[in-house]
Amino acid sequence: MSTKQEAQNAGVDIENKCSRAEGTAERIEYDDPIKFSNRRKWVITVFTACCTLTSTFCSSIFSSTIVVTAREFETSETVMLLGVSLFVLGYALGPLLWGPLSELVGRRIPLFSGFFIFAMLQIPIALGNNLAGILVCRLLAGCFGAAPIALVSALYADFWDPANRGTATALYSVAAYAGPTLGPVVGSFITESHLGWRWTAWLILILAAVFGIPSFFIVPETYAPVLKERAARKLDPDASVKTNPFDGFMRKYLSKPMMMLLKEPMLDIMTLYISVVYAIMYLTFYAFPFSFSHGRGWKHQIGSLPFLSMLVGILTACAAVAVYSNKYYQPRLKARGSVLPEDRLPPVMFGSILLPIGLFWFAWTSSRTIIWVPQIISGFFIGAGIMLIFTNGIVFLVDIYLQSSASALAANTFIRSAAAAGLPLAAPAMYNKLGVAWATSLLGFICVALIPAPFLFYRYGETLRRKSSFAPSGS
Repeated sequence: MSTKQEAQNAGVDIENKCSRAEGTAERIEYDDPIKFSNRRKWVITVFTACCTLTSTFCSSIFSSTIVVTAREFETSETVMLLGVSLFVLGYALGPLLWGPLSELVGRRIPLFSGFFIFAMLQIPIALGNNLAGILVCRLLAGCFGAAPIALVSALYADFWDPANRGTATALYSVAAYAGPTLGPVVGSFITESHLGWRWTAWLILILAAVFGIPSFFIVPETYAPVLKERAARKLDPDASVKTNPFDGFMRKYLSKPMMMLLKEPMLDIMTLYISVVYAIMYLTFYAFPFSFSHGRGWKHQIGSLPFLSMLVGILTACAAVAVYSNKYYQPRLKARGSVLPEDRLPPVMFGSILLPIGLFWFAWTSSRTIIWVPQIISGFFIGAGIMLIFTNGIVFLVDIYLQSSASALAANTFIRSAAAAGLPLAAPAMYNKLGVAWATSLLGFICVALIPAPFLFYRYGETLRRKSSFAPSGS
């Protein structure tokens, strides 16, 4: 079987196993996720998005403790920044397992096993008195907390039709970006209160229980090849033979994300764009407090509040994506009977313009001689631009690769999380040396250089998909 055929039928080993039952799986009644009611689908969507929110909230909340923990452990603030960077580095490593594993055993087992261990790791972080131990636990928490990051978008593709998938993914993107935006705000008030910085970890554990426990009972398995295998096994136990041994799993599944990065230019370029956007978001955790607290002399707690302007931009962009899906994408689907992945790209094009506008606006209104209001307004455009690019960029990749989307998103998450882990470590030197105006402008120039990407994909995407080894539409 060729690589293209193999990619087009992700989980092909399971499908072959089912075929031994001579089509008997089709005669078994099972809970087909495509046939779920809209109400059930939205309940699953909301709860899995809340699990994602808990994980991303955890990624940034530690940034609010850096000054206090640096003093407590008698180290530099740059060292304490590792508490954020190592967690995000875990986001890069974890999906390399969770994404491919979900294509072998289904979505449910990797999602909830990873989320449970992530929650348990908050306990040693909250109780730990050894800095090295806390940092290691933050790294591991990122690895296991990456399970919802890597799997939730792919899970939505299992049961949402193309028209509603954009709205569902917009909700996921809100969780992916609202969590990191809220983390420094909430964390700064907790850290400066009588509770202290350790309660930032206890809060994460509480949220994980509040959202994770109901999700465990609400969210069923949704991956079609696994459901078909179970159907075949119920009807004919002899049809279920042991396949996918460890060496086959290592060769086919764990190597798949890297193989896709090597062979898929659309995945590479969109991953690069999303990675830059994702890294910029994490860099703002340093840039905003530096500009408002250090540059304008605001108190640390007050200096974290401008993050809320980014949150407003994120929520507005989410609403815009929902309107776009309902007013443009869905009618287009009904009229033509099908839509192209490239139909997801107009919001990305718009976001590619908004983001550099917001960055340049933030940069050149940062002077103390200019009133603070315009600089805070710039956060709206930064948040909206980030959200539009990320949301529609992710669903664009899902639409291209479909049942191989978990591996595509695993590769995407690895690269973007590695970028988000590394770039913030350069932020102190960059902002102290260049200043807010030129350091932020440098990010704006990078975004300007990437503006052509979505426009070129809109024009030539179909041609590139025909040459793809992994996209079903490329066959």
